Amino acid sequence: MTHEKAQKYFQSAFENDIRYAYENYSSEDIARCLCYVHKIHIPMKAIGLPPEKQAQLHQLTQLRDHFLPSVVAFHRALVYTTTTKCNCLQGYTPEMRLNFAVGLSEQLHSDLKRLIDNAVSNKRAGTVDEFGQKDLCRIFSSLYRIERAEAEHVKSYLEGKNTKFPFILNGRPCSGKTVLLAHCASQAAEWLKNLDPEIIVYFIDVNDSLRQLLKDICKRVDSSSTCINDIYQLKENFKRLLTSRSPSKNPLVLIIDGLDQLPKTDGQLDLTLLPKLLAPNVKLLISINVNRPALLATLKMYYPDSTVFCELQEVESKSCSQLLTTLLQESNRKITSGQQMYVNQAFKKCSVPLYVELLLRQAIHWNSEFEITENSLVQELHNNIILMFDHLEKKHGNIVVSKALSYLTLARFGLTTAELTDVLSCDDEVLACFLPPGDTIPLTVRVPEVFVESLLLDLKGFLVLRNILGTQTLFWVSRHFPLVICKRYLYSEETSQKIHHVLSDYFSGSWANGTAKPLIIDEGSSDVPQSINIDREVPSQPWIFSPPFSTTKSPPARPHPNLRKLHILSFHLLKSGRIEELGNQMMSQEYLQAMLQAELADELFLWLERTSQLVFPRKLQLLHIILRSSACLLRNNPADLPIVLQAKLLPFLSVFPTLDMCVNLPNMPKNGVHTVLPPVPAVPYTQCTLQESTTSQITQSAGSSCGTVVVVLENGTAWVCNGGVFEGIKLTQSSNLQFTSVISSGTIFLLSTHCGKLFLWDADHTQPQEFQTQKRENTILEGALLCDDKLFVWWTGQNIVNVFVDREEQTELHCTYEITCVRCSEEGDVIYCGQIESSVTIFDWSNGQLLATFTCPKDMPLIDMILSGGDGMITCVDQAGNLFAWNREIITEPVLICENHCTTLGKVLNIDYKGDSILLICKKQQMQLIDIYQTDVLDQFSPPRGKTFKQAIMDQKSCFILALLSNCPFMLVWNRASGQCVLSLDTANCQAFKLHKCGTTYLAAVTDVSVLIWDMDLITYSALAPKSVKRVEMLAVGSYGESCYSSDGSELIWKWGVLSCKVEGCFLHQGTVESMSISGDGNYLASIASGDIYIWETNSGKNIYRISGSQAYKVLITPKGNSGVALSETGLSRVWKLESGHGICSIHHHLRNATISPESTFLLGLHNGDLLAVSLWSGNVSKCFSCSDRSDVVAFQSLLDHPDFMIVSSASGAVYSWRLTEDTICHQFQLPDSSLCQPEIFRLSSDGGYAILSIFESTINILDFANSKLCSLRTEGPVPQPYPTVGVSGQYMVYICFSSMVCQNKSCDLHQKPMLVAIRLTDGETVGRFYLCKNPSTLTVSEDFFVYVGFQDGSVGVYTVNDTKKSKTSWKEDAPSPTHLCPLDDQLIWSPLVKPNLTWVELPLQLY
Repeated sequence: MTHEKAQKYFQSAFENDIRYAYENYSSEDIARCLCYVHKIHIPMKAIGLPPEKQAQLHQLTQLRDHFLPSVVAFHRALVYTTTTKCNCLQGYTPEMRLNFAVGLSEQLHSDLKRLIDNAVSNKRAGTVDEFGQKDLCRIFSSLYRIERAEAEHVKSYLEGKNTKFPFILNGRPCSGKTVLLAHCASQAAEWLKNLDPEIIVYFIDVNDSLRQLLKDICKRVDSSSTCINDIYQLKENFKRLLTSRSPSKNPLVLIIDGLDQLPKTDGQLDLTLLPKLLAPNVKLLISINVNRPALLATLKMYYPDSTVFCELQEVESKSCSQLLTTLLQESNRKITSGQQMYVNQAFKKCSVPLYVELLLRQAIHWNSEFEITENSLVQELHNNIILMFDHLEKKHGNIVVSKALSYLTLARFGLTTAELTDVLSCDDEVLACFLPPGDTIPLTVRVPEVFVESLLLDLKGFLVLRNILGTQTLFWVSRHFPLVICKRYLYSEETSQKIHHVLSDYFSGSWANGTAKPLIIDEGSSDVPQSINIDREVPSQPWIFSPPFSTTKSPPARPHPNLRKLHILSFHLLKSGRIEELGNQMMSQEYLQAMLQAELADELFLWLERTSQLVFPRKLQLLHIILRSSACLLRNNPADLPIVLQAKLLPFLSVFPTLDMCVNLPNMPKNGVHTVLPPVPAVPYTQCTLQESTTSQITQSAGSSCGTVVVVLENGTAWVCNGGVFEGIKLTQSSNLQFTSVISSGTIFLLSTHCGKLFLWDADHTQPQEFQTQKRENTILEGALLCDDKLFVWWTGQNIVNVFVDREEQTELHCTYEITCVRCSEEGDVIYCGQIESSVTIFDWSNGQLLATFTCPKDMPLIDMILSGGDGMITCVDQAGNLFAWNREIITEPVLICENHCTTLGKVLNIDYKGDSILLICKKQQMQLIDIYQTDVLDQFSPPRGKTFKQAIMDQKSCFILALLSNCPFMLVWNRASGQCVLSLDTANCQAFKLHKCGTTYLAAVTDVSVLIWDMDLITYSALAPKSVKRVEMLAVGSYGESCYSSDGSELIWKWGVLSCKVEGCFLHQGTVESMSISGDGNYLASIASGDIYIWETNSGKNIYRISGSQAYKVLITPKGNSGVALSETGLSRVWKLESGHGICSIHHHLRNATISPESTFLLGLHNGDLLAVSLWSGNVSKCFSCSDRSDVVAFQSLLDHPDFMIVSSASGAVYSWRLTEDTICHQFQLPDSSLCQPEIFRLSSDGGYAILSIFESTINILDFANSKLCSLRTEGPVPQPYPTVGVSGQYMVYICFSSMVCQNKSCDLHQKPMLVAIRLTDGETVGRFYLCKNPSTLTVSEDFFVYVGFQDGSVGVYTVNDTKKSKTSWKEDAPSPTHLCPLDDQLIWSPLVKPNLTWVELPLQLY
């Protein structure tokens, strides 16, 4: 016996544990160890200890004073040492023991949280194999125990130099394809060790999708491919990476196992994603199941010249016997020769490696006397799995085993051991098996962990741990176990839904945090089942885990998203049928925030798209569009989500009020900039792109009433587009079908092919259904009409109408001339056929009877007919726009009632009729609205100068007209009543050529490469949103800020209710408004229009008086609201009493940049380079400021907190303070460059501590008076000029700038539009920002720090700034939550006095 081995016999269990934890481990592993040493010092007299005690003390001292300090010194291990000094009489008291135990528990809890936080942070910081492909490769390669000859074929393929095609491995189910490829992947580095290959393995399972497969592979091959999510782009990128890999790069070995197992989440598997030829340094290996012969045949057709198709042969029975013997020896077991004989016979019938493992579980329990017969060994693989499950049920119970196996199988990405215990505890049937005996049931009951561990131990080898999403989850090594479990336990949809329901409850945290779940107990003695609430003690499931460890010295730890919940909960809600709950989750801001923070934006978009097709379609589509259009911004900064939702979703809450839960704004907003009165942004839309539109353009399109659009491309393929879905779906994968045209009627689409076949498609069918009809070569489908189960079809250039009933052709109707349009009666038995020679033929199609024929007078081709059911009238519209109304009460003898002849030249482009009396006729140069009953022209519209109409339609209520124009990348919307163009809709910088009304809900515009889809309610709301005709030129705000006033240079001033969120009215003037001012209390509004001064009461809208003869260009109101000042450049400036209009005095000096002092005492302004203070009572100059260096004054401003002080800046760069009451001047600062002060930018903080001097692109120059220094603030982007873009309130400044970030998202408008930024002047820190979504034209800031922004489209936005760090907020306690802006339904206009009731007359000079 060696000394080291002998020494172990002298070591205690405690010492063994210490040394096991610290010896022979790396510093990284030791850093995860915690050690606490407690020294108890009791002063005692030196008394000799027994020898055995001395030996123990010596060994303990060695550990404490030598071993642990050496570990600390070398590995920097964390060891805590505490010394407790005790009284020699009392010793180590129980109180001391308790205090130490409490302190140790707190320290241990803190250290464990820190270690967990560090572990999570390290995983997120490093490259994480999120879906555990590397771990799977390790697991599967460890199962390679039988040598396969096919491994040499793989090795030869990898070592070959001229391999242009993929290696295709096919074999029977459970033949070992996955294990073989995993083994080859683990050996490839050794086989190609001189080439240092890059090896990527992907094992496909039921949780995967084609999109996820391509994204993961592209990301691992090329890290720059992470932003691609479009399936077509992913396919192209995948092929590019495999065909054009640089020769300078290391060889790429890509292994895809189970291509045939790929779910059809992203449509049918399209083999065109595979490259025809591989790059010389790329090796691609693919395995498929031989039970999919069609896929194998397709692959062979796709690679006709390939010779690397390999079929995996069955394992020899001898190899299976040898493997069983080896496995038995590892377990110290063996079987008799007689038993071996039957085993060998069994292997001859089933030589599958998994069968060896299953047979091992039986043979390990055999003894030498156990008799085996030919029939006692089950041959079939699935039956052996069932046999193993029977054994488990006998041992652990049927209910527990069936439920545990079901949860392990259906749980997305598996379950951890702890999760399995929790889920079983939440299952009432399982928990009932573990209730304690007796009548008393405790408040908390759980399934014992030891029971679960015992069950998992019996499944060891078949159920292994897999690293997925940073968590070790249980995973079936063979696909056959889930197959058997589904067949045995999950035999119905209802049973599966119950399993998914419990999993949903668990991951949603429904029964966490002490929430008791009812348990129904059916007692035999009682007829009524007893319900008991039992706490299952399951952990909470927040969307984001709060930082588990932080100290005041260290920066706050970053919160971590709950990846398990984010990836799993939505899936189980869907599978459990809780669709409405899933939809509500999609609208939760907390969920959206967590998904973005977890960098799962693409996953979020897919779930929003998928859920919108099941529940809350329009709400989720709007949310999806907004988030997708802001994706680049949210990826970089997920914390901006609330701002984005406020900017782009909040204005539309009146359309979808339930989305308020998504915006989720409390009454007291958090730190930052928030909206109070939101302007309506651009109308969101879905841009549905087609995979093949880059190489083949759209030629035909049709829209249905269910919101679906079908388009046909030049190459003959047909694609389906829906609202909220950004990728079109190919209608059929068959390359034999070449579609030429598509027509819609109601909810169905009719497609024709180049050979004359007809196909019917609706949303309920995945593939078009062919009509049984005679073939028509070289015919083009002209139109189709659906009436109940009857379908009428006519063709271009033909005089035939085919009638189909239940998709079978019933009859064929013949007209005299070529048919151009067809209409059907309400009953569906009579049809009207309009023809090219202006005639109409009427048929009773059921018996083929010709009822009548009539001809319209103009002999022009008819383009449409309108049937009026109530009065028996039919209105015919011809190609020139002429209308002919016929009475059809006697259907065999129609009578012409009236007609209207169009005077506009040109052909009709299209007509639109909504079922009311209004008909829209669109020509290139004019649109007409006609009353079809009176055949009168109601109104007409002309296109903008230089443009022509292409198509026009009306909304459902005929309130708005939407029109496409030639050479115009947007669509215009007119208000039919006012005739004004109220809205423009962006068409993605493309020229749309076709509009489709998809029922009452959607509007679609078709371009050459995509389909754009809008929600009609959003268009209507945006068109009704209040805004002036032109851009906002002026904004005025009172001291209280309850209302603001805007002017666009027209005759109107708009009053906006900030708290009521609506336009309260408009003040009408007789002339364009030139100036306006609001009193401090907000009760009076003064304005100038065409030289007249108007004084208004703002509450009643009454024009109190109107003054003529003022010659004023600007009007001011004193802060106290007692007087008004009219400034004139040509005559006298006048001061008058605001209430009566009576004059107070006249001012003879012409002052520039004039303002009124805060105390309402002086009029301050510039005159001949000096700053004058003119008395508002006498009109005389009371004070005069002149620069000592004789330079001109260029800028000045009063201090609100110190009204008698002014800050003055001169042209020489000198900055002075001037005290008016004492007429004292102090030279405060000399600017190094006089250009640093821009008069139009000059602003002061209320206390005079800071001055905003100038703006140069992305720099704002600020003068700090307190520290006498000049500062330069770098903005977040260039500040636009020349509009006012800077405001100051108190110690804060707001400015408008554009983002400096380069945007890669074509549909993102937030980076193209400016943002509103608020900063704290005391330290330059950014308080918050807000994305404006529109281009501003003016800005003003009120004293209570509300920010008012006027926009170029005539709208107004109001924002509030909150600084919780400094307890600064402009938010009022009694203010309502920020909400949407009410649409302007009935505009209230306050009219002025017809004539001026006051006149100012300039008296002769000698009378003064």
